[in-house]
Formats: sequence, C-alpha cells, structure tokens
Amino acid sequence: MKVSSLPLDTWVVVEPTTADDVMLLSKHATQCEAEAECTKRNSGLARPRYQALRILSPTAGNLGCASPRHQVHRAA
Repeated sequence: MKVSSLPLDTWVVVEPTTADDVMLLSKHATQCEAEAECTKRNSGLARPRYQALRILSPTAGNLGCASPRHQVHRAA
C-alpha cells in the first residue's frame, strides 16, 4: 500500500516494505493503543521494524505537486 493511501487522521501500525510502500497491519482509535501494539510487535527484534503513525494531511503527491528533479544544496 502506498503511504499516500493510508487513512487520514487515524492511528495505524505499519511495516515498511519499500521506500514508499507499507503494509497496513492495524488501525487504532488512540495513540496509546497504536504505540502499545507497535512496542509489542517490535519486542525481541534486533532492530525495530514496525511503526505507529498518524497521517494528518494528504502528501504532496496527492495535491498535484511534483518533486524537483534536481537536488538543492545549502550554502555552507
């Protein structure tokens, strides 16, 4: 599932699969519930794999914005 396809304003637990794809594992009413499940899933793993998150607004790609094809470098 694309990150941009996740439900808005809902706490979810996901497993990242690629740079912009995730596997939606569950939806929760509260942050506490989502983080508790995430902690339980990550327990015993050498590196945390699961994430609890909440999408508050559509991503830029859904708004018709395109990312620049060039890199922006900050002045030193």
